[in-house]
Amino acid sequence: MKHTFSSLAKCILSATTILAISACTKSTKPELPAPVKVTVMAVGGSGQDSTLTGNSSAQYSGTVESSANTNLSFNIPGIITAIYVEEGQKVQKGQALAKIRSNDYENTYNIAKAELAEAEDAYSRLKKLHDADALPDIKWVEVQNKLKQAKSAAQIAAQSVSDATLRAPYSGVIGRKIAEVGQTVITSEPVLQLVTVGNPEIHISIPENEIGSVTEGMAATVSFPSINLSGINAKVIRKTVVADPLTRAYAVKLSIPANDRILPGMVCYVAMDIAKDNATDSTANATSVILPSQAVLLSSDNRNFVWTVSKGCAQQRFVTANDLTSGGIEITSGLSRGDSVIIAGMQKVGTGTKVTAITE
Repeated sequence: MKHTFSSLAKCILSATTILAISACTKSTKPELPAPVKVTVMAVGGSGQDSTLTGNSSAQYSGTVESSANTNLSFNIPGIITAIYVEEGQKVQKGQALAKIRSNDYENTYNIAKAELAEAEDAYSRLKKLHDADALPDIKWVEVQNKLKQAKSAAQIAAQSVSDATLRAPYSGVIGRKIAEVGQTVITSEPVLQLVTVGNPEIHISIPENEIGSVTEGMAATVSFPSINLSGINAKVIRKTVVADPLTRAYAVKLSIPANDRILPGMVCYVAMDIAKDNATDSTANATSVILPSQAVLLSSDNRNFVWTVSKGCAQQRFVTANDLTSGGIEITSGLSRGDSVIIAGMQKVGTGTKVTAITE
């Protein structure tokens, strides 16, 4: 019996040792991660190359802005007791839009009116004595000053009562309700946003190598894919002379005819005949390619970059990005013909990551 237990113990010990050795051997064997599947686009394929010189019809992404856009606020502090309008509602100049509690202001105005009436009565009585040379000059000056002070106090109190009602400074549409009934607001705190939709403007950004070709009065064509509008005539009304410090692009405004379907904030595309100036463009001989917007990323130091595939590995490549077009973002430098750019799956890669590329 003892021999049987001893043999069983030896078998268990042997099995445990084998499993331990097997586990150690398995844990020390490195496992290589599977390549990441990504979608790539070859630079220079499918007629993507475009020249950077000469006149061409350039397309820019634009945003609709109202010609007037104002945040309305009270001139006095108080608790909002009523808001008479809703978002999207058309209003006329002078129309009452909102009101704050005005009891204290009305009481102050009533007191000021009573004091003014008393000052006017005293003035009328003493004027007769002054005209009859029966009143000292110093007393007459005092009466005049009290009347002036009473009039000023009444005017200030009347203005406070008037300021308790917020009115539209011009005709337009309520774009946004910023405050609510019951909210305490301070002076100049926004309550409502008033916009005009009758004379919309388009804002676009023009690269520095193209802004020289843009002049006031220049014609353009605007399309709105979201509302199925196209072929709208527009013209440049102004352009800035200082570039954005990050994008190095210049803001340009265009006017378009009024249309009830075109609302502030809508995205549109603007086509213009632009002559690109290569005299100051160091990337004139580079390959220009349109990439999907999601493929162009921004580094921590505010530089644009893309992920490319080289020898089966992902590599970061810094590029120069132009403005957004209908097909994506134009890259004017940093890429060469034949480069494979990752356009999907780039969020899973880093420098040196093994990838399996699928060509679009």
